[in-house]
Amino acid sequence: MQQTAWRGGLGLVILLSCALLQLNPAAAEILFKADFETGDFRQFSGKSKNIKPGHIEVDTDVVHSGKYAGRFTIHEDNVFNARQLRVQANGPKVTVKEGSDTFVSFYMYMNEAPKDRDNFFYWEGSPPPRYNNVMTWWVEPKKDGSGTLIKYGTGNLGRKGVHWEADFSVGQWHQLGMHIHWSEDPTQGNVKLWWDGALVLDKKVQTKGPQTVYFSQPGIHRDPHSASVDTIYFDDILCATTLEEIEIQKTDSAKPK
Repeated sequence: MQQTAWRGGLGLVILLSCALLQLNPAAAEILFKADFETGDFRQFSGKSKNIKPGHIEVDTDVVHSGKYAGRFTIHEDNVFNARQLRVQANGPKVTVKEGSDTFVSFYMYMNEAPKDRDNFFYWEGSPPPRYNNVMTWWVEPKKDGSGTLIKYGTGNLGRKGVHWEADFSVGQWHQLGMHIHWSEDPTQGNVKLWWDGALVLDKKVQTKGPQTVYFSQPGIHRDPHSASVDTIYFDDILCATTLEEIEIQKTDSAKPK
């Protein structure tokens, strides 16, 4: 009787443990972190080609936290190909599947208003079957010259539609947070965006193509070429498997620094 009772109790413990494992989500994991506190760009896997000295550097004067931030300054000689200019670092890279989730946040700063459209972050699929830009964030001057807009759009460089835009203030650190629910189906994919701690977008959109690996390149990308010089600073870049890990700020802390 005692042996039977012991075996029965062990079986109950195993069943309860399995049930708890099914109920609990996967453990939180930080997939990528770049806070520039190494004093260089070793936290990234590489940079754009044709980068001249001073175009991508760590900076100690404009910093969100710690001692260093990343400074990206684009010039007309940062030629990637016949159409594109790039000053970028290789940032978060994730393997995705239908229904999986990715969370990212980072801080960005501009001392001066952009003179042209500057694409500062995107997700792009890697072959097979081909490279495929599925969503982009950018800043650009308002058409009437009264200020700067930040925008988010889907499709190659946002050509399938702009889903969010807002005024962008220079001389202030801003935090952008995102939760990407990956799907080729526009009724199943979803994007949530946080801007300076406030949820500003929660919308179903197509977020992926047939690719399974998507990469991002923080910095400045332009298409087509232009001669103007712009600078964007980045700090505290995080990519993780849960919302908690990307440390979205509280709205009452979103103040100029």
